[in-house]
Amino acid sequence: MNKKLSILLPVFNEKESLEIFVRLLKSSINFENEILIIYDNINDNSVDVAKKLATELPNVKAIHNDNNKGVRFAIDKGVKESKYEIILITAVDEIFPILAIENMIRLITEENNDFVSGTRYAKGGLRLGGSLMASILSRLANKLFVILAKFPLSDCTTGIKMMKKEVWNSISFESKPIGWAFAFELTIKAYLKKIKITEVPLKSVDRLFGGSSTFKPLPWIKEYLKWFFWGIKESRKLK
Repeated sequence: MNKKLSILLPVFNEKESLEIFVRLLKSSINFENEILIIYDNINDNSVDVAKKLATELPNVKAIHNDNNKGVRFAIDKGVKESKYEIILITAVDEIFPILAIENMIRLITEENNDFVSGTRYAKGGLRLGGSLMASILSRLANKLFVILAKFPLSDCTTGIKMMKKEVWNSISFESKPIGWAFAFELTIKAYLKKIKITEVPLKSVDRLFGGSSTFKPLPWIKEYLKWFFWGIKESRKLK
């Protein structure tokens, strides 16, 4: 399988981070790629930067997702607009996952995996910055989930994932549009479909360059708990 990658960047008010992130991406990747910057709100402060980058850099596109229903729908729009069979989903508020891209695509193109998830919690991984509450809840929930569901990945909730496009298209999403909850659902359902899945350690340092977190504890916890218990129940059926 050829190394050709569509990178999907859903953005919301990421004016400070977006240009730095995209220019680092372009300078770091030495194989054929495209970068799709997807925004919902035309008043988003990312929009002017996205359009500027699309004008100045090759294979960068600014895409308006007009249904304005959140991250998962923005990514779905990006998948439909993408031209390559391997997609990377990531956020622009974290710089260091860029370093894992080469290893992630190798695991798909050379080792025949269908889905590669980043992990902040395995050996070699790291999570710094962001909301302290979100960090504690994420680490604890992932550890418990791995134990109770006997799950093969150490970090199911990270949004940094690379996969064959057919994997994304095979998932019937049901999660509410709350942050990146769909990433948890996606990981569980891919595993239940017996898709060949693996993970790579990455260093996650949140919000080096401005912007603000949209983390809201109560709706976030409620939605993640739903998939936490559903995933345990369904994963145990495979044992």
